[in-house]
Amino acid sequence: SGSTRRWNPATAAAAAATAEAPHALRKEQQPRTGPLGVGDRVILARGYESDDVVKLGPLKVGVVGEVVEVLDGPEPLKVLANGELWHYERGALVREGQEQEPISLHPGARVDASNARLGLLVVRGKDWFRGDQDGGAGNVGVVMIVDDIPEGRIGVLWPPSSTARRYSAGAGGQYELQIAPGRTQPLLPPGTLVNASNATLGLLVERGRDWHRGNDDGGPGSVGVIVDFVDDCLVVNVFWPLVRTLANHRVGTNGMFDLQAASLQDTSQRAKAASSLASAQVQHKTPRACPLDVGDRVILAHGYESDEAVKLGPLKKGVVGEVVEVLDGPQPLKVLANGELWHYERGALVREGQEQPREAEYKGSPG
Repeated sequence: SGSTRRWNPATAAAAAATAEAPHALRKEQQPRTGPLGVGDRVILARGYESDDVVKLGPLKVGVVGEVVEVLDGPEPLKVLANGELWHYERGALVREGQEQEPISLHPGARVDASNARLGLLVVRGKDWFRGDQDGGAGNVGVVMIVDDIPEGRIGVLWPPSSTARRYSAGAGGQYELQIAPGRTQPLLPPGTLVNASNATLGLLVERGRDWHRGNDDGGPGSVGVIVDFVDDCLVVNVFWPLVRTLANHRVGTNGMFDLQAASLQDTSQRAKAASSLASAQVQHKTPRACPLDVGDRVILAHGYESDEAVKLGPLKKGVVGEVVEVLDGPQPLKVLANGELWHYERGALVREGQEQPREAEYKGSPG
């Protein structure tokens, strides 16, 4: 809670000395540079004020906080603001009074300390010099390691490889990566069981209903990122940053579902940047993508037959439709069924004949 603010005698003494110094002397002091550390007064970086997860925290436009602890993990900065403690990733904060550039999360933007985040989909950028280490031009990688951002480096895995390699995201003035082209998708609502239809490359996940792997994920509350699909998309390969391991997890095998969408409202070990993940359906080479796509024959997911909004559409129990277009927005799947077109969200549909959870975790609505 806010009452647990850490007191640092050295910081307190320095602050007192500064307060007693003449005004002219204080003006001549050089601003601190380098990675944020304990005692730094911080504000939100430009562009983060509208982030859905950051909105839940105490830092708002015009509010100044103080870094009270620096931890490991994707959100290492513990900040005290308005009497409340909150965890932030490094890219979300800047020092009070620091000049900053607008953050860019658009496809084609260079990847640097301002926008690098767990689960971000990337391709080779302007300073790429590593040949086909990425699997070839246009192949899509997943950012897996962000601990080295203060040094201008990030770790990326290029499916189907199982090895993450580090690349420059500002180190030495080099930017080897850029955000992958393609349209963005909304997150799955927290707690949604992950299955073969809604799993996407870069999706942030946590242990779900049928979890059976002990603390292989790093412990309760740990967040992982989907980096590849195997076994006809009934199994996904997940990287768990806290323990730096890759593991396969069931998303439909024998009716078992090990994962659910990460509950991003819980911030202590959350990777905030999921809200801006690029879709796995990029317009270049894409690792075995399993989300529903044009031409897929679909039925309603269990539990959606009784949803009031879904009832208005052409899909009913026993009726099979076909995806004819995939768009942006909360109901991206345009489906033709019984001669009628209707828009559905991803969680409302599964492929015909696919194993699926027995309960629906969130609801759909017409487009």
